[in-house]
Amino acid sequence: RNLRIKPLTFPSMSTFANDLEIWFITGSQHLYGDETLRQVAAHSQEIAAALDASPAIRAKVVFKPVLTGSDGILKLCLEANSSPKCIGLIAWMHTFSPAKMWIAGLRTLSKPICHLHTQYNRDIPWATMDMDFMNLNQSAHGDREFGFMMSRLRMERKVVVGHWQAPQTIASLSAWTSAAKGWHEMRNLKLVRFGDNMRQVSVTCGDKVEAQIRFGMEVNTHGIGDLAAVIAQIGDAETDALCAEYAESYTMMPSLQKGGQQHESLRTAARIELGLRAFLTEGGFHAYTDTFEDLYGLDQLPGIASQRLMADGYGFGAEG
Repeated sequence: RNLRIKPLTFPSMSTFANDLEIWFITGSQHLYGDETLRQVAAHSQEIAAALDASPAIRAKVVFKPVLTGSDGILKLCLEANSSPKCIGLIAWMHTFSPAKMWIAGLRTLSKPICHLHTQYNRDIPWATMDMDFMNLNQSAHGDREFGFMMSRLRMERKVVVGHWQAPQTIASLSAWTSAAKGWHEMRNLKLVRFGDNMRQVSVTCGDKVEAQIRFGMEVNTHGIGDLAAVIAQIGDAETDALCAEYAESYTMMPSLQKGGQQHESLRTAARIELGLRAFLTEGGFHAYTDTFEDLYGLDQLPGIASQRLMADGYGFGAEG
């Protein structure tokens, strides 16, 4: 393998990409007329914009046109499934939205969904409330209809109840967004196993096929010799540069410092880190496992390397 190694310049993890999207979808129906639907859209855009502006929601919240029929719902769900940016949907029923028209779309949906059970208005305007207001603000009716259908379909989902501006509601949506981002990362994750798991150990003896079927992650094994070959390509200049970074970042015993009796051990650790980073970057891996019973070609375990890689967002499992 001939790798173009550029030390200390590595891509960021995709989990924290800035272009991930949460689609904000709103249910209604044509029964109420165009004026009501325009108000529904305006309110939905306002809520989506507020969530998008919140630092707690660590993804871009994208308003989608109000859904009023089964064809449009199915089309949107299929678009969400195929969008590499969309990591999930937040669904809100501003008015009553007959739930049978959601069946086809929800049955095809493969992205996480959060049901936001809220009202546009925080308070009920008892003094001025009329039938027009009642027609427009029917979340108490529409969200129950929507929730009933998702229960009938046995859909896994998150339900958040509360006014959309309330801190506890934002906190719940934030937690769900983080889970959706984790789901997205796992569905696109490539994990490399360096060697097998620790001998005789059962809890780390996984099923690579089942992991991909259930979680979407791709798990493949490389012999530790493949990693050793990459480490062998690391030059002295790259190694010394990383050792200098170690010296600036950590308090080290005198024996590990330059000129110390164990400084060569530190240089070995640096070469392993640089080789690991190069291997993971070249292969598009964002997680890896190893075991101390399989160190062919390595002089030591990747101890500091694993700590620093995890700090950068890589996943690591010891003993396989």
